Amino acid sequence: MHTTDFNIYRNRLTKMIFGFILLSLVFRYFNHALIHQLKQPTIFDTGVDFGYWFYQLLNIDEYLVRNKTIALVFDITLIATCITNIILPKQRILKIVFSILFALYFLSYNTYLTHHSAQLIGILFITLPFWCSQEKDFKLFWQALRYFTISMLFAAFVWKVFIRHSFFNSEQAEAIVKSNMALYLYQNPDTWFAKIMYTFLKHPLLLQIGYSGVICLQGAMCVGYFTKKYDCYLFWLPIIFHVSTYIFVDVCFFEMLVLNFTFISENQFQKLFSKYTNTVST
Repeated sequence: MHTTDFNIYRNRLTKMIFGFILLSLVFRYFNHALIHQLKQPTIFDTGVDFGYWFYQLLNIDEYLVRNKTIALVFDITLIATCITNIILPKQRILKIVFSILFALYFLSYNTYLTHHSAQLIGILFITLPFWCSQEKDFKLFWQALRYFTISMLFAAFVWKVFIRHSFFNSEQAEAIVKSNMALYLYQNPDTWFAKIMYTFLKHPLLLQIGYSGVICLQGAMCVGYFTKKYDCYLFWLPIIFHVSTYIFVDVCFFEMLVLNFTFISENQFQKLFSKYTNTVST
């Protein structure tokens, strides 16, 4: 691929990724999960992660999280930087600034959530390859991130099948649904969705088949270790998995799907946009 073609690919990729991130930030705003919406919390958890220890030792949270004005300015700056990256995709410094700001948001949110959630890890990592100024460095970093995405999903398969053996527990799916959906079903027993869930609970074998199926989808990601030929299919497997877990388990990890962009190659981008251009011109 010529340098010009690669730059077009990189710019389009930038717009799509930061567009996705902007959607995530808007989603978090409406769910009261931005820094200024944490209401100056006092309870926190650093766990055994050195990154969170360092964050606390620097006393960043004292100024960033517990100061209303600074927290609001920080959130506005974070969103504005994201939008600016969409408008000016060529500016590498903007991506570096956003990565640093988002890292602070990531540490702050997880610290005061008192639970180190994983759904933001994709956004945290996806911006890092754009720090690279050289084409070869970007491509190397991008491929590393692709293998990270595959490894993350395949590790979940290994954990459920070979370590925790939940794959072989015939009551696992039913137990998970009951645990996660109990409050919703209790408060909304007459909704159409509740009736569908009751039907599944009356036939737990269907739940177990679905549970086993999504685990197999995670296992199928290992194909990506050996070839990129099926990346167009691997792109959809995490989507099916996360949509299924959201419907049946009420776990919303859609932000992890930003890593799916690593399965879109330059050639696929060219085909996609050439078809779009031809359709518009027609």
